[in-house]
Amino acid sequence: MKGYIFCPECSVGLFRSPEEKDYDTNGRKAFFAHSRKHQPTCSLRVKKAEGKRYDSEELAKKAIDDDELVVIKGFMKKKPEAPKIDNPQHYRGEPVEDISGELASTPIGRHNGESFSLPSRITTIRGICRSFHKNLYKYFHLPGRKNAVQLKDLLVDLKTVNQVDDVPKFYYATITQSWNCGKTPRNIRQTMFDYPKGDYIDFCLKATDAISQEHGIDDESKGKVVIMYGTVTESGIGLSIENVGWGEFAVLPEKYVSLLR
Repeated sequence: MKGYIFCPECSVGLFRSPEEKDYDTNGRKAFFAHSRKHQPTCSLRVKKAEGKRYDSEELAKKAIDDDELVVIKGFMKKKPEAPKIDNPQHYRGEPVEDISGELASTPIGRHNGESFSLPSRITTIRGICRSFHKNLYKYFHLPGRKNAVQLKDLLVDLKTVNQVDDVPKFYYATITQSWNCGKTPRNIRQTMFDYPKGDYIDFCLKATDAISQEHGIDDESKGKVVIMYGTVTESGIGLSIENVGWGEFAVLPEKYVSLLR
């Protein structure tokens, strides 16, 4: 019945998560949910959670130890250096995706906005995408936020964005075209996304050609899905996410794209 089940109130297509198993990787029972592509008003939709709060600092630390809560201090601006080893020319491992940050004052206490001193991470979107099926249901506390929210509720479909936004958020979009605006890897590579024309006619990501290609974005990247973290600015008669750091965007592995529905 895949593709033939619809909400009885708003008629939006429903999908089963996970599609075939009775429980997901986090032990949650399979459920039906509305497609994210269309979001009309519907009383049957489950409202997004306001965020996770904890009764004590000890419980919050346990959530971090149990890999249920991630406190993010920031995302890497520069490419991390390869680990120092005796024969660096033989190193072929993946770059570092997580660095331990300082203890952060995190306002996720259940009582009167109480703040806890919790260990934080400096991380990358690519690291998050690598185990996306697990990270999707983890709670993330982002810089400047008042609570921890599941990643699935933090992700914003770029096609729904129609104005400038100076608050950094997670966005996802599908590439329609990408090209290097100059002759060297230091020039900007402009990556265009599937975006409906309205007050603004297009939406793009601007990053250097070198960094883009390191993340798997080149002239032949049409159809790939990108997840980004940043602010939305005007770019001519369109919108853009610019000045992204090395760790602030990544191509989502194709096997996880269906989880964004």
